[in-house]
Amino acid sequence: MIRKLADHELFSIKKNLPQVKNQLYKDRELYHKICISIFDKWLDKDECEKIYETNPTILADWRGKLENVINEFYKLTPIYLWRHKNNYRIIFYKPNDLQHLQNKCNIKSQTWSSGHRYDLLMPEYSAIYSEEFDWTNIIWYIDFKKIEPLLDAVKKSGLYILPQ
Repeated sequence: MIRKLADHELFSIKKNLPQVKNQLYKDRELYHKICISIFDKWLDKDECEKIYETNPTILADWRGKLENVINEFYKLTPIYLWRHKNNYRIIFYKPNDLQHLQNKCNIKSQTWSSGHRYDLLMPEYSAIYSEEFDWTNIIWYIDFKKIEPLLDAVKKSGLYILPQ
């Protein structure tokens, strides 16, 4: 069951993630971004096509890394999710527990072609972690210094920070 956020939680989201609704729903480029991947480099077209041939053991390893980073974020800071309400309204809510968060992200069934099923709002770090395509996710941020603990969690989980 989704519970209504406390006033201080909503205030924290609005203060630390300005224009968050526009960032989530309209203009994904309001914040700076860092790409996070299971690969240590950007893939070229041939390498992307070979992803289709990946065996289930490797896929499970990739998914495990993506799930680990979410677990690390959950330990590090309060995480908030969002969903559409009628008339293009967005409501924010907090996962009940880690299992609820994992179910929302559904990483165990993630494929290289799936994209954008979740955004994890982390107002303490003025950042949003978003699922994207081709085994690459994005940390949208306002202040680079604030997200350094998130980047440490990314590295700890076995993921890579791709050069821009």
